Amino acid sequence: MSVYDEEREKFFALLTRKACTRKRAAEILSGFRVPDEVKESFMNEAEDIGIIDDEGYARLFADGHRHWGNAKITYELGARGISRRDIMSALDEIDDESDRAREIAESLRRSGIDERKIKSRLMSRGFSGRAVSNV
Repeated sequence: MSVYDEEREKFFALLTRKACTRKRAAEILSGFRVPDEVKESFMNEAEDIGIIDDEGYARLFADGHRHWGNAKITYELGARGISRRDIMSALDEIDDESDRAREIAESLRRSGIDERKIKSRLMSRGFSGRAVSNV
């Protein structure tokens, strides 16, 4: 039994509430009064058992935000500390950005929204100029 068992249990309880990135886990641990080597041990254990999984987090995030363009997904995942490699891998697994933009545009057209506003909405959602032009 370790002197830090209580802190470890509290840390793991916080992590299991919702999906968590390595960056967020480090932020959580920053509030704990334990030595850095213990914090690193907690982080490594959480990664080893899959509670912290940046690649999986990126895939779930991208899949859940198909109504956003690649630029916005990339920005949001980057802000959460996800590596460029994991972001690109996640984007490769969802539908093509142009296809997603087309689907949204068609839905907006059916709602009676004019083309200029559709383009503006797509751009504000992080779709590339190329994807918007293809629509």
